[in-house]
Amino acid sequence: MLNNIGKFTGKNKVYQKYRPDYAPNALRYLQEKLGIGPGAAVADIGSGTGIFTRQLLLLGAEVFAVEPNPDMRAEAESLLAAFPGFHSIAGRDSNTTLPDQSVNLVTAAQAFHWFDPKAFRLECRRILKPGGKVLLVWNQRDPTSPVNQDSRAVFAEYCPDFIGFSGGISQRDKRIDEFFPHGYELLSFEHPIYYTREGYIGRCLSASYAILPDNPRYEQFVAALGRVFDAHEQNGRLLLSNTTVFNLGSLE
Repeated sequence: MLNNIGKFTGKNKVYQKYRPDYAPNALRYLQEKLGIGPGAAVADIGSGTGIFTRQLLLLGAEVFAVEPNPDMRAEAESLLAAFPGFHSIAGRDSNTTLPDQSVNLVTAAQAFHWFDPKAFRLECRRILKPGGKVLLVWNQRDPTSPVNQDSRAVFAEYCPDFIGFSGGISQRDKRIDEFFPHGYELLSFEHPIYYTREGYIGRCLSASYAILPDNPRYEQFVAALGRVFDAHEQNGRLLLSNTTVFNLGSLE
């Protein structure tokens, strides 16, 4: 994860509360097409507060949630400890600490853009069982949506670290193409998200690039986000056009 481990320090609560899960149809695909359920072992790398981990656990899979940030990992542990198939691992993209050929699937949800792709590919090859696959997952915003365009403008004005949503990664990104040497499937599942005012602002504040309350422009930033909500809300709710995207392939 290069030098990105600390980017979410202190954001675990707002991240868990306001970040969305992933499209139910996407999880159904994993269950029906890949057999992810009881008896399947999954390594969820960069698992954060366990949002995607939880959805995998609900399928009945055994999930090794690998997360280097202590705040994010502790949040997942407090929320998911009751699942018998949950294992919390203090590891990273290049060193999961998992045994050789121990998992059927490696996932990275909203995380690959933080990784060292070459080191991650080597680690995936090491821990995957023969025939295993890698799944890169994102919730991607529709770039043509006026809400998303206005949100982007606010981030660009107030957040110096902003280079684009999800680290600026795109559906047909060179980093993904190079990671999968034999090609991959690109699958999309519609997943519109509706937010209250609090939820929309909270979702924005959970971003790695969002400035913190000690920043002198923080109140202006939050006010600008509020104006975006006010401009687009209908009956107290704002629609965020969003798609859950799967990049699924083999490294063999």
